[in-house]
Amino acid sequence: MRSRGEILYDYLNSRMIFFMLAAMAIGWASGSTLDPLRAGVAPMFGFMTFVTALKTSWRDLGHIFRKPLALIVIVILQHLLTPFTASLLAEFTLAGHPELIAGFVLAAALPVGITAVIWTGLGKGDVALSLTSATIDTLLSPLVVTMVMMLFAGRKIEIAYTAMIASLFKMIVIPSVLGLTVHDISKGGFHQRYIGALGPASFFCMCAVIMINTAAAQSAAAAMIRKIPILFPLSLGMVIFGFISGHTLARLFSFKDTVARSCIFCAGIRNTSAGLVIALGHFPVEASIPILIAMIFQQPAAAMAQRVLTRSSKQV
Repeated sequence: MRSRGEILYDYLNSRMIFFMLAAMAIGWASGSTLDPLRAGVAPMFGFMTFVTALKTSWRDLGHIFRKPLALIVIVILQHLLTPFTASLLAEFTLAGHPELIAGFVLAAALPVGITAVIWTGLGKGDVALSLTSATIDTLLSPLVVTMVMMLFAGRKIEIAYTAMIASLFKMIVIPSVLGLTVHDISKGGFHQRYIGALGPASFFCMCAVIMINTAAAQSAAAAMIRKIPILFPLSLGMVIFGFISGHTLARLFSFKDTVARSCIFCAGIRNTSAGLVIALGHFPVEASIPILIAMIFQQPAAAMAQRVLTRSSKQV
């Protein structure tokens, strides 16, 4: 029998879009009043990553390398094709604003967001593939994100790479390794026993991180959006590009339907919460604006993709 906590966790996930937008709205209205809470962002994010990693094991990660093509496609999309496209578009439309260009590249280079796993399940895709892809991509993020930023944005803005790598290790890699290890030691029992408490706590931490980071970026974002209105359509275009490119490459490689759906959501959904933490901690505040806008569009776009995929399944 499922606990009340598990039922609550499922309910929260089913209303994720509304909670995320509400957190952004509260953060936007609060502004600098939430600045004293910024010190808690990194620990909360580490906790979120730990809870996510409890869902899988080291063995699960090993299985994906037996048939790695789908993972390779996802990585190429996430960390080469999309950042390259974002860099070109930003260079063309945002000339003279190197911080914004760096922000667009960072938004396009972020690892797979864990909500991709939720949407993959709702869209009847390969949940195991999305979960292991998100975990592997997360573990590789200090190396991959740093390399992408050096390649596509390193000449535009000064970046403290060592500090950024250290931050990624603390917030993402170490909690992931701990979560995977605890899962294996307990044979999945820890997650099964405590998810009713850890799941909702992690969800509310996510909302708090979004709220605090939105508040931190609010002043600069409001001024920049008024000055450069193309930021909204450009960000929306990049979000849509992720979903469409995932679908296109999956069809190009003739992946079976469930794998193709996993590729769509993994390519379209980025860990924007991590992106905001990185941007606000290691870049000028303006670099966080493209990530903040992408966060607004990402989950609604995923919901639209899920509806399209669900309808196509019914027609088959």
